[in-house]
Amino acid sequence: MSIKIKSVTDIINKYDHFIFDMDGVIWTGGQFIESGVNGVKHLIEQGKSVYFLTNNSTKSRQSYFEILSNIDIKTDLEHIYSSSYLTAVYLKMNNYKKAFNLGVTGITEELSALGIKTRDSEEFKDNQYVTYDIFNSIQPDEDIDCVVSGHNPQFNYYMLCYASLCIQKGCKFVAANPDSYIKVQNRLMPAGGCIQAILERATGQKSLLVGKPSPTALEVIMKQNKIDDKSKVVMIGDNPETDIEFGWNCGIDTILVTTGVTSKEQAENVKTTYVCDHLYI
Repeated sequence: MSIKIKSVTDIINKYDHFIFDMDGVIWTGGQFIESGVNGVKHLIEQGKSVYFLTNNSTKSRQSYFEILSNIDIKTDLEHIYSSSYLTAVYLKMNNYKKAFNLGVTGITEELSALGIKTRDSEEFKDNQYVTYDIFNSIQPDEDIDCVVSGHNPQFNYYMLCYASLCIQKGCKFVAANPDSYIKVQNRLMPAGGCIQAILERATGQKSLLVGKPSPTALEVIMKQNKIDDKSKVVMIGDNPETDIEFGWNCGIDTILVTTGVTSKEQAENVKTTYVCDHLYI
């Protein structure tokens, strides 16, 4: 049974390392969440290690650093882990050279920083209609060896066809973002996981997931920051399917907040270590 806590201060002495999701915890729908922002600041002031882990692949780590700096959250690039960065790390470790990027610029920037070439789906944003003849004329670049999917507001059928043909010729399929939706005010906006699912259905190939709930992110965080005790790590997020499932997959405790996609009523049925309505009061 989950433990209800009033704020993160209730369990501050139990953990040394706090991993924060951002969408739904620090901001939602373009608006900052005061209790989330203040909770992060308080932990940093108390000398705790705070990391930021997001499945949003549309931005680079540098972009997130600038956003956090603008609200006076003192951190550095090495404590920010976006799914775009984690994807780049995975591809680099496995010697992939060129990706077809079915996401947007955040993925391109992180792959480029690690020396991985891309062909970007943005090139095809105006190719709205695909006939049989057009489909037969599509010839993916010979040197593309992987396809990366992520959230893409410009996604269209031509992009899907191009990515599908890449995978059919043997390219690795890597998914940066499995989130089904993003909460925008009181409505749910389809997200990168929908594109991932369409491409899996179109090709019959399962993707390799590097974003939450895959444990890949924690492995990278612990290795890069020399953390050797998982019992001192806690994950804070709003999405049971990604944030909380990530915690269970990694064997770490979790805090579910009700400031994002999960309501107070829904939280009662989620298996999580803690539930919190306001991270800091």
